[in-house]
Amino acid sequence: MNFNFCEMRRLSFVISFIFFFSTTLHAETSDSASVRLGNRAFGLGLGRETHHVSYLSPLLYSGTTFEFWNETIKHQKAGKCDFYSLVNNRVSMSNMMPTNESTEMSSYYDVFEYHYFYDWRLSPKFHMLCGAYAGFELGADLLFSNSNNPVYIRADLSLLGLSFRPTLCVRTKRRLIKISDQLDLRLAGVVFSPTYTQLYYDLTLPEYEKSDFFDFNSFSEKVRFSNKLMVELPLRRTTLRLGMLVDRSKSMINMIDNRTTNVQALLGWSYDYYNLRGRLNRDSRFTTVFE
Repeated sequence: MNFNFCEMRRLSFVISFIFFFSTTLHAETSDSASVRLGNRAFGLGLGRETHHVSYLSPLLYSGTTFEFWNETIKHQKAGKCDFYSLVNNRVSMSNMMPTNESTEMSSYYDVFEYHYFYDWRLSPKFHMLCGAYAGFELGADLLFSNSNNPVYIRADLSLLGLSFRPTLCVRTKRRLIKISDQLDLRLAGVVFSPTYTQLYYDLTLPEYEKSDFFDFNSFSEKVRFSNKLMVELPLRRTTLRLGMLVDRSKSMINMIDNRTTNVQALLGWSYDYYNLRGRLNRDSRFTTVFE
């Protein structure tokens, strides 16, 4: 459904303020003299993407996708409760063709997400992280064989989504192996999209309302679900990350059918770090995340 642009901006501000104020409140109630534990990871992804966007073509395109990814997770404590904040960023590139290999479509996009979890510790070895996330996706699909509409802009602001990350820690004699499975479900957001018959040039014409290009939607209009399975294997001087990502989305906005399935194998490295805030308690015990 199309909203007035001022109403949409007001609603986005309210949701974002509530989300980020709650994370700040938990952070400030933690011990200012504590040691903040964190983990950073980065790596590459390689797989296959299947994509259909009716604004450019009625055909289904599929091909190879390649991406750079990184994530940072931090531990925060509020009283007896544990919380984790996670920042995730993915930069992807895809080259795809239809079954008849008549044309080629290229896709370039960046996905940035901020997650905040409550750690529901079911056992010393098993953490059930439950929380929410917000983020955005920005990029473009290019089909140069089209003369009138060669570009479709990917612009999606996810205002609210559910996120779960069960994590199992398996300690061997010398190593701590972590197995996590992150599940994300988008609930509401704002998508920038023309209608099926509009051109991006129409944004410059006075007879078109700019707010018509922005659509506030829920999961009934756009569904996005992602599942990322990761295994951390400590080696001698580094920690190896192996995993698999399945990211699926489907939407019908402004009469444009948009469907994407992305399956990738992930390879990366991770390391722990300590963020010292306030006075350093010299008796503090340094431990890794989830330990």
